[in-house]
Amino acid sequence: MSTQDHPVWDVYDFLRTARLNQLYYGRRLLTFERRNFWAEITVASTSSTSAIAGFAFWKTTAGQPYWQFFLAVAAVVAITKPFLNYAKKIKSYEELLTAYRLIAYDLRDLRLDISQARGYEKAHQARFKAIKERLRTFIDKSPERVEVTAVKKICEQQVLSELPNHQFYIPGALANE
Repeated sequence: MSTQDHPVWDVYDFLRTARLNQLYYGRRLLTFERRNFWAEITVASTSSTSAIAGFAFWKTTAGQPYWQFFLAVAAVVAITKPFLNYAKKIKSYEELLTAYRLIAYDLRDLRLDISQARGYEKAHQARFKAIKERLRTFIDKSPERVEVTAVKKICEQQVLSELPNHQFYIPGALANE
């Protein structure tokens, strides 16, 4: 069996995938947290009790059109925000991010154990199977129908730079011994 075909690559590929998903869902979570933050700021800043609403500039001839525009934007944001379900999406992304962080951690630990044991034994294979089973519950929980390709590509590049092939121990490979 060649080292490229060794079953331990399943562990390493799964580690890369878990890390990819961890990065991807982390970036998507940040995007929705920022959107929610700015939507909240926009609505809050136009309320009658806001300090921003009390600025004298808004009452001037030059400031009134800007204030009217700002109020219109805030009204649209306030109306559409419940339909955008930011809170639900944020919760979903947080759950996925946590799950993939734990999975990636467990896989990194398994990777280290394989390297230290200088082999891919039955105990390692059983742990790998258990990790895969845990992930099964999260496969269909993504709040997106389609992934954002640009974000995914950035994350893929980061994973490949973090986890290049030469960092993995392959039992029986001459370079590893």
